[in-house]
Amino acid sequence: MLHGDDELERRIQQELARKRWEESPLRARLRELELEVFHLRQQLGYLKKENQELRDQLQALLVGQAFPKEAWAEVKGTLEEAWLELVLMASPRAEALSGIIRRLERFLLDQNPR
Repeated sequence: MLHGDDELERRIQQELARKRWEESPLRARLRELELEVFHLRQQLGYLKKENQELRDQLQALLVGQAFPKEAWAEVKGTLEEAWLELVLMASPRAEALSGIIRRLERFLLDQNPR
């Protein structure tokens, strides 16, 4: 009976070795694909950031077309006053307005290079 157990163990080991040999290219391919997914996620993050920057630039250009240059300072001042009122009321919308003011300031700096 022990001989049968040894034979069964040998066959099991052979089958496991065969499966490992068959799966090793799959594991390598899986590692390659995981690395590719990692790189694609990184690239997606960079593209999302670039997309947001382009949207900000577009928004700034649209603001520039909507208001003549002489009105920008007045618009900025009005936005800052509104921001201050929102801050004093502890409104969560103050942060969004702050972002708009920062983008407007960047736009104004881009329009008036030193």
